Formats: sequence, structure tokens, C-alpha cells
Amino acid sequence: MYVYVTRNIIARMRRNDGTDKGCFPLNPGKYEANKTNDGALEILQDVGEPVYLLPFIWWEKMELGDILIAA
Repeated sequence: MYVYVTRNIIARMRRNDGTDKGCFPLNPGKYEANKTNDGALEILQDVGEPVYLLPFIWWEKMELGDILIAA
């Protein structure tokens, strides 16, 4: 699926071993994404490890028009 970010938003970074790595800003643009088992969106990036939007955050951002999701 694709995620279109219309405004700057903050996502969580997670290392490949599952530990938290802090926050990462997502600039407006088109990103490829997967939905995880826990309902989070895994945003894939060209470089580095993926970042995550937790379910309650991305639902709120969709309602505000900050992100759009296309399957």
C-alpha cells in the first residue's frame, strides 16, 4: 500500500531487533507501507530502517487530512 503524507508528521523508529530508536520526521510525499500484526503502519524508506505509525496516531492523522492511504 502507499501512504501519502500531506504535512510533516512524526513517526517512531524501531531497530530490526524491536527496540525503540526514538522519533523521525516524515516529510510530505509518497511512501510505501505495510500494515503490521499490531495494526501499526510500517513506513518503508529508501535508506535506513523503517519507521512506524501506531494505530491511534495514523487514524487521527487520517481524520485531520495529514495522511492518505491507498491500497
